[in-house]
Amino acid sequence: MSEFRRPVPLGESQIPVVTPEEARVTTFTSLRTPNYRWFWLGMLASFAGLQMQILARGWLVFDMTGSALALGIVSAAFGAPILLFSLYGGAVADRVNKRNLLIVTQAANALITLVIAILIFSGSIAIWHLMAAALCTGITFVFNGPGRLAIIPELVTRRELLNAIALNSTGMNLTRVIAFAIAGALVPLISVAGVYYIVVVCYIAAVAALFKISVPERVAAPASTSVGADLREGLSYIRHSPIILPLLAMAVIPIAFGLPYLNLMPVFADEVFNVGAPGLGILMAMAGAGALAGSLGIASLGDFRRKGMLLMILALGFGATLALFGISGSYALSLVVLLGVGAGGAGYMAVNNTLIQSNVPHQVRGRVMGIYMMTFALMPLGTLPLGALADAIGPSVAIGASGALIVLFTILMALLRPSLRRLQ
Repeated sequence: MSEFRRPVPLGESQIPVVTPEEARVTTFTSLRTPNYRWFWLGMLASFAGLQMQILARGWLVFDMTGSALALGIVSAAFGAPILLFSLYGGAVADRVNKRNLLIVTQAANALITLVIAILIFSGSIAIWHLMAAALCTGITFVFNGPGRLAIIPELVTRRELLNAIALNSTGMNLTRVIAFAIAGALVPLISVAGVYYIVVVCYIAAVAALFKISVPERVAAPASTSVGADLREGLSYIRHSPIILPLLAMAVIPIAFGLPYLNLMPVFADEVFNVGAPGLGILMAMAGAGALAGSLGIASLGDFRRKGMLLMILALGFGATLALFGISGSYALSLVVLLGVGAGGAGYMAVNNTLIQSNVPHQVRGRVMGIYMMTFALMPLGTLPLGALADAIGPSVAIGASGALIVLFTILMALLRPSLRRLQ
C-alpha cells in the first residue's frame, strides 16, 4: 500500500505570512473563499429542495397507506444503495473531478423528482413509484454523498476545516427550519405535486451554483490503479487506523437509532399530536432550528482543541433529549425539546465529521467518506425496524427507547475507548 502523506492545503504551498486577524477563524471565515461560498450556496438550494421533498413524500406516503412501516420501506429503498455501494462511490470520487461528479448527480436528482411530480399531478402516482424514485435517488447519493463531503477540504485550509464543515451543517439546518415550515404550509395550498415542482427548481439552482466552483485539476488527477485496488487500499487504511475506525463506529449508533425520528415525524403529527401537515412542518422546523443553533455554535468555536470530549457531550445530549421527546406526550413541550434534539444531533455530526476528515490523507479521503456515507444509510434503513416497532408498541415508546440506547452506547464508548475523549 502506498505511503499516505497529508497534502499541503490549497493555497499553502509555502509557509504563508498572515496577520493575527487573518489567522483567527471566526464564525463565517470559510465563506470568504469564493469556491467554498458557491459550494455553500449550492448546498442551500439542494438541501432546501431535499427537506421539502422529505416532508412532502412522507406526508404523501402516510396519506396513501396510513402505515409507519410504509414510511420505513420507502426510506429503506433510499438507504439500501447507499449502504451497499458508498465505498465504490467514494473510490470514484477519489478518481474524478468532484465538482463535476456533484453536477451530474444533482442534475439526475432533478430529473427523478420531475418525473414523480408529473405522476402526482396527473393522479397516476402509486406507492411503488415512490419506492422506485427513492431507490434511484439513493443510487445518485452513492456518488454525490462522498463527493460532497470529500470536496470541502479542497476548498478551504486545514485550520478552517471545522468552521467549513460546521457552516455546511449550519446551511443544511437553516434549510430545515425554513423549508420544512414552508413545505408544511404549501401542501394544503398547492398540493404535494406543487411542492415537488418547487423541489425541481431548487435542484436546478444547485447545479447552477456548482458550475461556479473552480477546483484545480491536480486535486482530481485520475488514479493509475484499478477501482478494485483502490477499494482494497481504502479498506486497509481504515482497518489499520487507530483513530478512524473508532470514529466511524461512533457514527453508527446515533445515526442508525437517532436520526430515523425525522422520518417518523408524520406519525407523531397525525397520531400522537393530531396537528396535520402544518403542525408537521412546525415540528420539523423546530428540530431544524435547534440544529441550526447547534451547528452555528460549533462554527463559532473556530479551531477548538478538545473535540473528542465535545463529541461525547453532544452525543449524550442528543440521546437524552431524543428520549425526552419520545415520552413527552405534549405538543408544546415537544417543540421545545426538539430544539435540544436538533442542536445535539447537528453538533455531534459536525464534530465527528471534522475529526474524521482532519485525520485522513487526501489520497483516500473519498473512500473513507464513502464508508462514512454508509453510516448515513443507516438512518433511512433504521426507519424500517423502528417503523415496525412504532406500529407494534407506539411511536412514543419506540423513539424514547432509541434515545436511551444512544446514551448507553456513548457512555460505553467513553469508558472503553478513552482515546476518543482526548482527540484534538
